[in-house]
This record gives sequence, structure tokens and C-alpha cells, in this order.
Amino acid sequence: MQKYQLENDVVLIEFLDLGGCITKMINKKTQTNYVLQYAEEELYHENPYFFGATIGRNAGRTYPPAYQNSSGEQILLDQNEGHVHLHGGKAGLQYQVWTVEKLTDMAFRLRFEDRNSNYEAFQLQLDYQLSGADFTIEMIGHGTQPTICNLTNHSYFNLNRQKTQTIENHTLKVAPAKIQVIDSQFVPTGEYLGPEVSLGAAFSFEQPRQIATALNQTNELAEICAGGIDLAYCFTGGETPQILLTSEDEQNHLAITSDQEACVIYTLNKIDQSVSINDYQPIQKYQGITFEMQRKPNYIHEADDYLVKDYQAVTNYHIF
Repeated sequence: MQKYQLENDVVLIEFLDLGGCITKMINKKTQTNYVLQYAEEELYHENPYFFGATIGRNAGRTYPPAYQNSSGEQILLDQNEGHVHLHGGKAGLQYQVWTVEKLTDMAFRLRFEDRNSNYEAFQLQLDYQLSGADFTIEMIGHGTQPTICNLTNHSYFNLNRQKTQTIENHTLKVAPAKIQVIDSQFVPTGEYLGPEVSLGAAFSFEQPRQIATALNQTNELAEICAGGIDLAYCFTGGETPQILLTSEDEQNHLAITSDQEACVIYTLNKIDQSVSINDYQPIQKYQGITFEMQRKPNYIHEADDYLVKDYQAVTNYHIF
């Protein structure tokens, strides 16, 4: 496992060749690492919480765990969360070692040829680039036959200087979106909720508000999500940035802009493995929040264009 860094006067980025995992996203003005990281680096081999990882070949939960390929054959996917195929399965991209090439002082390219998964073979590329206060991840894929590709980055953000503080008092704004309704397996039902519906309004952040206001609610979605947020926000307009997050003391800010149609927001609701993070603090509920920019979860059972030969996705993180 090798570490690499991108650094200028305002931001420092650190990542691993294992899974392309982002371990540091430091605002140098406030000396704050915006992302959670394991205290013990060896945990990235297991990565039980997907810290900073590149997720794929198909981000999110796929159910039924199968798809029809371009020849009309059914391709079965492994099940790694009950009966569900989660985040690319047991051999997901977060467990793969990527080849890293330095392009410039401000850019690296990571490559991996995915030939051993259940999916058709696909050549994958990540371009990490730093420019001023902007860190950009471009994800590219190409194959000789149509296949599934839906990638995202799974960094957990906590903009507080002290990571013993949770993200409950962070302020969050999300661009206009409809929320994807899920069942008890966290699988999309095909139903969507807008902010005009009371249940949709309970989780809406079209107007900036503290994250805590959407936690520990008494409704069916909150019960499924273990008292937090674990939902896909499917964007309905062209407003950017799609995500704006501000720390409790209002000194650190993060704006996320992406060309993807959805963002899965998860507030670290379920702590099922005790690990030490950052400066050896024990992980706790609501300690971080993810913004997984991607296609809609389970889109392969909803969209017609689920097979591609070429894939591209770009997400920018503005750190200020």
C-alpha cells in the first residue's frame, strides 16, 4: 500500500493506491482534514466503512443481484449484504490496487483493468487533479463489449477541527431533488418523494438547515435508515453546486459539483464494527457524512441504457 500527495498553498490531498482511497483533504487555512480516516492504515485492506474508497463496478445496492448482458444472458452477481449485491460485491474496486502515474505536480492518474469480477472486462481510470481550492476526480471506463459501470467516491466528511464532534450540527444544502424510497433491504421501490410531500420534506435540504433536524424522526424511512439518512437524492434541476456543507463553527465549507444524476447521502447511522479513526478516537454514530455522486441506485433494473462501452463521471470538491 503506497501513499501519494497533491499539495498547493491552500489544500493538501492524500490518497492510497489501494482502492484509490482518499485519506486526507486538508484545508490548510484552518488545518482541518475534511475526511475521516482509519487510525490504523492496515484497516484499508478490509475497509468495513468504505472510507475514502472508489466504489464500483456498480455503486449502491443491486437487487435482484443480476442483470442481462448484451447477448441476452443473465449475469449473476455475488451477494455481500443479505441477498443484495452492494458496492460491486466481495471483489469491489475498494479492494484493488491501482497503478499510479504522476502526470504533473498537481495531477495523478490511477489505472485498473477489471477482469476478474462477474462483470464484463473493463479498463478503468481515475484522474485526481488539484487546482487552487478545487480537487477534481474524473472517472473513465472503456470496454470492448457493453457492460455495467457506475462509480463513485465514498469519503466521509466531517468539517469540524475536532473529530470527536459529530456532523449533527453541520449545515447542509442540497440542490432540488426527489428522494428515492427504499424498502427494508435498502432497495429502491421505484417510488420518489418530492419536498411537497410531508415525508419528502422531512429529509429535504433545499433550504440550508442543520443535519440534526433530519435525524431520529418518527417515520417509516427514518426507521429503515436507523434514525439517520441513507437515501438517494435524484436531482431535478441544474442547480450547482449540488451539495454545500458547513462546519459547526462556520469556519470550514465544502461545495460538491458533479455531472451525475444522483447523490446517496449517508450519515454513518450503523456502527457494527468498533474501529479507531483519525487520532485514535473510537468511531461513533453520525461522525461523518458521505455524498456518493452516481447514477440512481439499482438503475440497472429501471433504466434502458444500463449497458455502456464508455463511461465518464466528473466530481469537483471546492474546499474553503
